[in-house]
Amino acid sequence: MEAVIDPESKASAWGFASLASDTRDCHASGRNFIPVLGLYIAIRAALFLCNILAAVITRAPNWLGPFSAWDGHWYIQVARSWYGAPGLSSGQLTYAPGGFEPGWPALIKFGSFFGLSYPGSAFLMSVIAGAATAYAIWLLSLELVPEHSAMAASAALMFPGSAFAFGIAYSEVLSIGCVAAALFLILRRKWVWAGVAGMIATGTSSLAIVLPLVFAVEALLAIRNRREFGSIWAVVLSPLGFIGFAAYLGYHSGSPFYWWKLQGTAWGARIELGFIFHWIVSGAGSGWGVYWIAMAGLIVLAYLIVSVIRSNCPVGVKVYCAAVGVMLLINPALGPKPRFLFWLFPSLFLLPRNLSPKIFSLLLIFMAFLLPVVAIAYTTIGNVVAQP
Repeated sequence: MEAVIDPESKASAWGFASLASDTRDCHASGRNFIPVLGLYIAIRAALFLCNILAAVITRAPNWLGPFSAWDGHWYIQVARSWYGAPGLSSGQLTYAPGGFEPGWPALIKFGSFFGLSYPGSAFLMSVIAGAATAYAIWLLSLELVPEHSAMAASAALMFPGSAFAFGIAYSEVLSIGCVAAALFLILRRKWVWAGVAGMIATGTSSLAIVLPLVFAVEALLAIRNRREFGSIWAVVLSPLGFIGFAAYLGYHSGSPFYWWKLQGTAWGARIELGFIFHWIVSGAGSGWGVYWIAMAGLIVLAYLIVSVIRSNCPVGVKVYCAAVGVMLLINPALGPKPRFLFWLFPSLFLLPRNLSPKIFSLLLIFMAFLLPVVAIAYTTIGNVVAQP
């Protein structure tokens, strides 16, 4: 058995270890994942009931209406007709399919080959991809907090932002799983596979573009400390999903910067350093939900970032969480909303380590209550609460 590395030791580039590698492998058996899988199934069942209730409230023709709410319908539209819809072919910079990466729509398209409707395929693929995401999150928790892995994974899965991954047809159900897999594979020094997972992630959500930065930092450490030049593969492969998509849009639209122009014009996505302060000030007059979501989100974001920076987590995990946090604060299209805070799931792993068992249990109960509330709110009165 390998020697246990002292968490404060700098002998490891990752700066962590509570269990030796073979011990973690033992804990990673399928049997130990069953409680986490059971929690995931319970969450999906609760969110399914939320979809039915939202359909009744909004008088939707069926429960798949709320499931396809907001940008969910865009992903389904891309799966149905790809990127040939108006907005790309005409070059108009309005809300258009080109604003949505192809990874998740491709999975929906795959499900439609089995005779399902596109909304039905989106739901089935969401259930399957969500289970894989739960597994990837659990595996990563084993690496980061092996002594609390089950509770850590539970905290991440029950975070209110997961309503958008598991309760609505959003791409997080796939992209966050790929991010978790990429970070896990980097911990295991499987550079090529980490790059492939990163490539799928960046081809599914543009927020995953922080991964190449993470891989670059870890590659520098690996080369300097262990002469692992193969680590460069992770850096090279990970951004190809996004680069390929942007190049595809640029070629078919006739504008190489079509994606950036579309994001800026339609969704207001741009770098604006003072955006978060303007958002807080203006939020008070933009509906009751905006201001309080902004303030609560900022508090949660600050706690999660400070927690992970002060922890003995791997350098790559700290870089990832910090980079996501910066993106949320400087891009008006993002912000510290529940959906985007869910991307900080590695920080959520630290909750059972940082909180007393009693407080942590109360927090889990609170999040369990808040999760369906968030799902129903955004699928019924979302325009009042604020855009997801």
